[in-house]
Amino acid sequence: MNNHPRIIFYKITDNQSKIDLICAKVKESLEQEKRLLILVATKEAGEYLDALLWKKPAESFYPHIFTQESTTEWIAITQQLANINQASSLLNLGTLPVIFFQEFKEIYEIDDQTSPEKAGRSKERFDHYQSRGIVSIRQEF
Repeated sequence: MNNHPRIIFYKITDNQSKIDLICAKVKESLEQEKRLLILVATKEAGEYLDALLWKKPAESFYPHIFTQESTTEWIAITQQLANINQASSLLNLGTLPVIFFQEFKEIYEIDDQTSPEKAGRSKERFDHYQSRGIVSIRQEF
């Protein structure tokens, strides 16, 4: 039996599309009452995303928490390589593939085409999952 998550790579070509994708995934998770874990590579990235989600959408905000501890919040931003909010979905904003992927039903990756370096890291993550027999899907955003 295959217990691998569904991994979806969303191709983006500019930074605004990346922000739009993040907000869309947060909104979708809240509307569908699915917990979402957002993995960031640095404290600065987490702080930026934390501030962004308190301002978006313009007429409201997305409830969430930026933490390194276990939480009951539906949307959690973290640098920890652990499912701190028992999420079923993960949005990986880090540069490395997720090594604790078995804990999720879906993993969202960004196929970042904003620079050759980022495109190369996206390809490395895609190839990493493929080499482990995990089928990844590429989609436009």
